[in-house]
Amino acid sequence: MKGMLAVVIALTLGTAAGMTAHAAALSLEGVPHYQHVGILVLENESFTSTWGAGSPATYLNSLVPQGAFADQYFADGHVSLDNYVSMTSAQSENALTNTDCAAVNFFQCSQSVGVIGGGANIGDQLDTAGLSWKGYMDSMPSACFHADDSPTAIPPDPYQGDSTTPPAGNYADRHNPFIYYPDIETNNTRCQAHDVPYTDLATNLAANTLPAYFFITPDTCHDGHDAPCAGGEPGGLVSFDAWLQANLPALLSYLSSNDGVVFITADEGSSTDSAGCCTGGPGGGPGFGGRVGLLALGAGVAVGTTTHTSYDHASLLRTTEDATGISTYLNNAGTATAMSDLFAPAADTPETPLTLALPLAGAAALAVALVRRRRRAQTP
Repeated sequence: MKGMLAVVIALTLGTAAGMTAHAAALSLEGVPHYQHVGILVLENESFTSTWGAGSPATYLNSLVPQGAFADQYFADGHVSLDNYVSMTSAQSENALTNTDCAAVNFFQCSQSVGVIGGGANIGDQLDTAGLSWKGYMDSMPSACFHADDSPTAIPPDPYQGDSTTPPAGNYADRHNPFIYYPDIETNNTRCQAHDVPYTDLATNLAANTLPAYFFITPDTCHDGHDAPCAGGEPGGLVSFDAWLQANLPALLSYLSSNDGVVFITADEGSSTDSAGCCTGGPGGGPGFGGRVGLLALGAGVAVGTTTHTSYDHASLLRTTEDATGISTYLNNAGTATAMSDLFAPAADTPETPLTLALPLAGAAALAVALVRRRRRAQTP
């Protein structure tokens, strides 16, 4: 009987240990695992203009007490495309992306992004893990829209925003990182499934089909870039904040109810700010894109806190990899630090956690019942 009791307890302990191991797998480097992880990017705004006293982004700043804030978050380069690539693959800038590929055609630009590891990116990681993902691009006229990708196309790229001219208007190719990864852009079926107009977001929220990872780019009138806008709006942070106030509440409500988080930051700081840090810059060293700040909103963030730890776009990629359960890190994310202090710490585990205590209690009751049954069977 003692042997039987030992077996029962051993099996119970094994079950409890398995449950504990599964729970541990739900967090990587102190970053919780989420059902939905998103990034929303504004453009070319310094830390002070976005987050400082007197910022016109009053709605955005009203959200800071509801989230977790990183006040030493830096961009990696000083045009748009290199930073968008860093956020989604942690590649350092190259000689073309650090000029927004202004002097070359779309094909040459995409090929330059594909040089490092074939252009491996967060979309590849998510597909391998069996997770859904989408880039939602404001004012993009159709899925996977971009400039002519033929090798003989004449530069420059005609679709760079700040325009009222159809078909693209204020949509900018350089703010859409996914079309520059060759393994996405050259696979039309894949590209159209994942790189979609922003209007698809409302449809996905209503249908409860928001993907596991999403990336939102407002158009150049509503991301802080243009001021004034080609269509007559004031642009800058005024138009960005109005766009955010009209669009973000529905997303935040969904994320709160469906285990999600969104990170809001800028691609780069002001042109006069060359401050940087960390591992996302040239050669995996410090960047120089300026201080921009980052706000995390959603379930499980350390509400009302500010971290002063230095982070950059490579840190953001590593954090999103962790948050989606991916434990392999691309390019400069491999040496980056995850932004674990943006999240509320897990509750302390008691010496006998409930997941262990309940199975043990059940095992003890079973053992007692077996002993009583054996004794009754042995009674003459």
